[in-house]
Amino acid sequence: MNSFSFAALTDVGTVRTNNEDSALASCELLALADGMGGHAAGEVASAVVMHSLSRLLAPGAEITVDAVTEAARTARGALRSMSQADHEMEGMGTTLVGLGVGPDGVILTHVGDSRIYRVRDGEVVQITTDHTHVQRLVDSGRLDPAEVRNHPYRSVILRSIDDTSDDLPDVSVTDEIRAGDRVLLCSDGLSDYVTHEALVTSLVDGSPLDAARSLLRGALRAGTRDNVTVIVADVHDPDLEQNDDVVPEPAVVVGASLGQAQLDGSARAVLLDAFPDAATLLDTVPRVPADEIDEDTLPPRGGAAARSTAAAGDGVAPVPPAVPGGGGVALADGPDVTETVPFATARDVTETVPVPPPVVATGEEAEVGTAGATEGEGLEALFGPGAAADATSTASPVADERATDDDGAAAPPAPRPSHRPDARDVLWLGLVVASFTAVTLSVWFTQS
Repeated sequence: MNSFSFAALTDVGTVRTNNEDSALASCELLALADGMGGHAAGEVASAVVMHSLSRLLAPGAEITVDAVTEAARTARGALRSMSQADHEMEGMGTTLVGLGVGPDGVILTHVGDSRIYRVRDGEVVQITTDHTHVQRLVDSGRLDPAEVRNHPYRSVILRSIDDTSDDLPDVSVTDEIRAGDRVLLCSDGLSDYVTHEALVTSLVDGSPLDAARSLLRGALRAGTRDNVTVIVADVHDPDLEQNDDVVPEPAVVVGASLGQAQLDGSARAVLLDAFPDAATLLDTVPRVPADEIDEDTLPPRGGAAARSTAAAGDGVAPVPPAVPGGGGVALADGPDVTETVPFATARDVTETVPVPPPVVATGEEAEVGTAGATEGEGLEALFGPGAAADATSTASPVADERATDDDGAAAPPAPRPSHRPDARDVLWLGLVVASFTAVTLSVWFTQS
């Protein structure tokens, strides 16, 4: 059965002060989610989906189409219940891309505009199709692919895992991936800013870590205004390679995590109803009063993130650490939490891989070393009595006035407005408002 060797890396980008991306990387499962929604709901949405998928790595679990679909369904139910319990979380949702290896082969998962690319024989090919308004226009021949990057509605997604729709990811066994390939999973903070030529240059040579560093730095140099997260992994077939030196790498999570969520009240209770095992992760990041944060000891983006959280009015802010964790490589170029998922990847290991005490990064990057599984609590204590029942309530989708089928009818499912407006969108809106104001004043003076 195939396996992955990987590097995962995330950064808040050049504008944002919080990270709504979340990614999980292990030798059996790669997954990435890009959250959306106000009042920190975006990072909660992506973290909830990652936690639900992480349960597929529990002893006795298998990564199959049905198992991945059920994990997404359970996460969607949790998001819906949380937004009903706490109206400040309404409108939250997330994209999802993933690759997993199981008894049926390689499982591909996709919804939204996060992407998976395959590298083979020096060629880089996108193997997912964006669920976006502009992609629909391209598919119908109404938009040139070269115009997508500058289209004002390029970030309007038509499908996501969210609290209002019945959308679920497309999940299938794929023959697009085989041993010897390299894969890239990324959020649109990378794909919207880095050219295809730059992808090829970064991906075709070097280690997964070298490629991940090159891609992230390229996105930052290009001025990405969104969070940017990448997973670069090489696909191996242990039966063919016969390499006794290869040791399974424990799973890691980068970006948003339940440890950062700091949920209170009804939303926390609802989440624990869906995921009893999440109690071991909630609020694991230290909280300190905002006025006690020593900005001189934090990375620049770390200080910004902490001040932004405190300014929201809750009086506390998370210290954004870069935590050394398990095997593989997980980097935090900015303040984002890097933590090991508290269970071992190997099926026959019953000890946890504990999260070491947080360490604040002092340079541009904080690399994660390699640590083996050590004694700790049993996995049974972490995973609880099993997966929760899925919430099955439905909500009516909102029709999109822009996205239509060829016959002019509103195109289901409902698109979700992006959480990623940029300067061009703001300028366009400003021009519209200014024009309307000028016309109104002209009419008023004429009538006067």
